[in-house]
Amino acid sequence: MENNPTGNFINQYQLNNGTEDSGRDTLRDYLVILRMHWVAIALIFAAAMCVTIVYILTATNYYSTTTSIKINKPQESILSSSIFTDFGGQQADRFIANEIDLMQTYPIRQKAAKFILDTLQTIEDKSALYYLYSDPENISQGFRTVESMAKLLSDIVAIDQKRGLDVVTLVAESPSPIEATIISNLYARAYSEYSLELSRKDLTNTISFLVKEKDRKMRDLNNAEASLEDFQKRSGLINLDVQSEQLVNSISELDKAKGYAQVEITGNQTKYNELSAEIKKIDPQLVTFLEGELSGKYVTDLQAKISELELQKSIELSNTQTQAVRDKIIGDYEQRLQPLRNSLNEKVMKLEEALYVQTPEERRELIQELLLAGVQRSESKSRLNIISGMLGKYEREFSLLPSQALELAKIERQRLSSEKLYLLLEEKYQEALINQNARIGNVLITDPARVPSQPSKPKKTIVLLAGVLIGLGLGFGYAFGRNYLDRSIKNPEEIEKKGVTILAWIPSIDTLKEFKGGSPDELVVLNKSTSTAAESFKALRTRVQFSKLEEKPLKSILVTSSIPGEGKTFVSSNLASSFAIDNKKVLLLDCDLRKPRLHNVFAADRFPGLSDYLFSNVELEDIIRDSQNENLKFITAGTIPPNPSELLGSVQMKKFLELLENKFDMIVIDSPPLISVTDSEILFAVTDGGILVAKAQKTPIDVVMKSANTVNNINPRNFLGCVLNDFNVKGSYGYYYNYYYYYSKPEQKANA
Repeated sequence: MENNPTGNFINQYQLNNGTEDSGRDTLRDYLVILRMHWVAIALIFAAAMCVTIVYILTATNYYSTTTSIKINKPQESILSSSIFTDFGGQQADRFIANEIDLMQTYPIRQKAAKFILDTLQTIEDKSALYYLYSDPENISQGFRTVESMAKLLSDIVAIDQKRGLDVVTLVAESPSPIEATIISNLYARAYSEYSLELSRKDLTNTISFLVKEKDRKMRDLNNAEASLEDFQKRSGLINLDVQSEQLVNSISELDKAKGYAQVEITGNQTKYNELSAEIKKIDPQLVTFLEGELSGKYVTDLQAKISELELQKSIELSNTQTQAVRDKIIGDYEQRLQPLRNSLNEKVMKLEEALYVQTPEERRELIQELLLAGVQRSESKSRLNIISGMLGKYEREFSLLPSQALELAKIERQRLSSEKLYLLLEEKYQEALINQNARIGNVLITDPARVPSQPSKPKKTIVLLAGVLIGLGLGFGYAFGRNYLDRSIKNPEEIEKKGVTILAWIPSIDTLKEFKGGSPDELVVLNKSTSTAAESFKALRTRVQFSKLEEKPLKSILVTSSIPGEGKTFVSSNLASSFAIDNKKVLLLDCDLRKPRLHNVFAADRFPGLSDYLFSNVELEDIIRDSQNENLKFITAGTIPPNPSELLGSVQMKKFLELLENKFDMIVIDSPPLISVTDSEILFAVTDGGILVAKAQKTPIDVVMKSANTVNNINPRNFLGCVLNDFNVKGSYGYYYNYYYYYSKPEQKANA
């Protein structure tokens, strides 16, 4: 028996296919799909890369510049109280978030837009600019308006906080590096000046208020000193005893605190009224809600406790000048005050959040200022109440002094109180003046933007990498998508999984590159006996011989297909040739009486042939023709009859087949497709076995199954199996193909 490497290969493959790990099978299937569609994948990838490269070469370059701004916590108002260590949620991150919201409001953008447009218009080379123009693609439309630029800034400027720092970065982008730098720096300048204007405006109002109060207290002090001088002349009593002096000093300290609390209340109330009027234009209910919360028992109790401890601390400090004692007093009171301040801060923070929910972003700064003024006003009132209560106790002691000492004490009290309050107001006034002259705002531009030398986008490396990934993704997607949608047969396993026997697969001859100078002769078994295709037909011959082990030998074999163009003539002629080289007398009969091709394979005339003999127009010897192999004879179709089905199913046809079986060892019949006509079904019933040919990458699997079911219904014992034609062996089984190709080339092996 001849060597059958193809058969060995298939058996080995089937054995491996049953024992390999399923994961490896799946991976192999994927690789096969990619290999089968590598041309399409390469074209899609090339197209994606072309688009990517064109985009990289033609895309507008954008330059990014960054200005860093350090935002400090605002200085407390000159008239602010000492209750709060960190007002109402102005912890670092929250305060910065509020400032970022402020930077994005329209007033800031409008101010920045004016700065930017004024500066850009002074640049001589305006062709290097982009956003200066209302229509950058048509500069004849002129420059942008302030309103248009202000609106644009919200799109081209990004503001963010550096994590964990009180630093804000302001990033601007533009196709012009100079323009991007100007936009970033001037936007930061606009915000800085806006912040400075607000803080200086508050100081100006405070200074004006302090001047009035300071002048009033100066008049009170002058009057008190005049009264004291007049009393001393009349009574001759110049000084108080130590106890009385200490009492007067404590009372005057409380008088000073009371007077300053009244000043604070007046100042905070004025500011609160102004802000309330603004807020009421947005939502009057916000002011009502805020006043209700600030007058609640929890807030007022906390403020009262804090005020009481602060006053007690001030009184104790006023009665000693020893630094060690003063430090101890301050430490003891701060330890008691800090938890109360923290509780009040938490309450105000929650109140601030509740107010923010109901307020537009551009008005949140007003809400913050109103809340601060309201809390300070409430604190001042609380302190005033505590001071008044403490004064009541001291005044009872004060009233017990001797009559003459009492009068002197009253005058001294008035003088000391006026003097201390005046000095306090003078101190605040001088502080306000210094702040006004030195105030640079709470915004500091720490790192101005510089003109960039390289564009920030498109990032060509990333775009190129994205193009590679997209190209591969689209290519792979096409391959797998087409494979999923394509219902044609891809490999022998698909047929075997449906329960149909695969006798052999015939490799795609065009992919073998064994024939040069054009298409190969269809009789590959005779003309190229050592080719892989010839070996496949030898394997097919062997399997056909052993497919039916019965007393009656297999004499007639029908070769058909499901649809036209699957290569049944190619298979039948080479199968007959493989029997012929095995020293069997073989007849190849063309029973396709509709579109015969067998005469073309042997380069012979079509008639006389089968139909002419069945119509008794010629003798048997006239239609049997010789081939290049002495064991192989063939009969062509002959004249095309008007009724092929009736002719093939006639008694003459049955007798003709019986006659041929007596003359030849094997008869191979080429017939029409099963799906198209009934000719093959008729012939299948009168032959010993039938072979169904399917073409890889063309024949739908459901069509093959329909044809297999048709012949099974006629005679299941006569259906030998399927042959998969034009199968891309190297593309699907490349690893095994290399071994097979080596062993199927004995002459090359000998020369190696």
